[in-house]
Amino acid sequence: RLPVRKKATDDWIEGEIVAKRSGENGKQEFYIHYIDYNKRLDEWVDDDQLDINKIKLPQTKNSRPVSPTAMLNKVNRKRKIEDTNGYSSSHSANSDNDDPSPIVPIIPAGPPSTGSLSQNQNTYDGLTRIKNVQSIEMGRARMTPWYFSPYPQELCSLPVIYICEFCLKYLKSKNCLKRHKTKCKLFHPPGNEIYRKNNISVFEIDGRKNKNYAQNLCLIAKLFLDHKTLYYDTDPFLFYVMTEYDQQGLHMVGYFSKEKESSEDYNVACILTLPCHQKKGYGRLLIEFSYLLSQVEGKLGSPEKPL
Repeated sequence: RLPVRKKATDDWIEGEIVAKRSGENGKQEFYIHYIDYNKRLDEWVDDDQLDINKIKLPQTKNSRPVSPTAMLNKVNRKRKIEDTNGYSSSHSANSDNDDPSPIVPIIPAGPPSTGSLSQNQNTYDGLTRIKNVQSIEMGRARMTPWYFSPYPQELCSLPVIYICEFCLKYLKSKNCLKRHKTKCKLFHPPGNEIYRKNNISVFEIDGRKNKNYAQNLCLIAKLFLDHKTLYYDTDPFLFYVMTEYDQQGLHMVGYFSKEKESSEDYNVACILTLPCHQKKGYGRLLIEFSYLLSQVEGKLGSPEKPL
């Protein structure tokens, strides 16, 4: 851990280094998680934004404290050895398969017992801590993701991932999206419309019958929900997608999901309102709808804990 100057505010905040890479100008860049801040604020910073004089190294029971100067001397000695052997320059020049600026996660010996990864120790993976998608364009909205989502690697290197707002298929370019629209026959989510009032509708979607749509929906949700772990096994779930109608069709504004058979009678497993539609009351409407749905089904239920 060490003080880091945040880009947006120029304030010095304590952070931890999650990964490093070589930037476009050849400088080292570091992916920083700010301590006691939400992971959505994590970002890449240059080395001149780090105060290495106040670095705090992790301590174990048998380890001796190491000063920042000693650590930097060790790094410099390693660089001199690599330059002397000619490894660094020849390796990068002769390797055709290597990424010119690979991201190297900095992973401790085991998952931490506290902090941003304490909730999922069994599936601990340093790469999932790093936001891998720069932005998505869905309809008229372009959104900056908050968290990691397992989209194909070839798409994650692009500045924008284009998503069809009706079938939720992801595409690599604007032209691909235009061609897709000429073939896509959907103007609303698949499934049954179970609610309509004014321009608001809710569709019930079976995760088994509409697997591709449900999986694409989960990929989008993972961009904005840190603790969501379901991506592909959508069969046991029902998805309730809320839409807003205009002349082009019915556009998704949010959704919630629930298990088809819940031993605990949970009525909500996951809930999301897209960032471009937040602060409009849709989240509250989704929650109220989930309780009314349980009432119609004659069940007593509550959202999963933690939601």
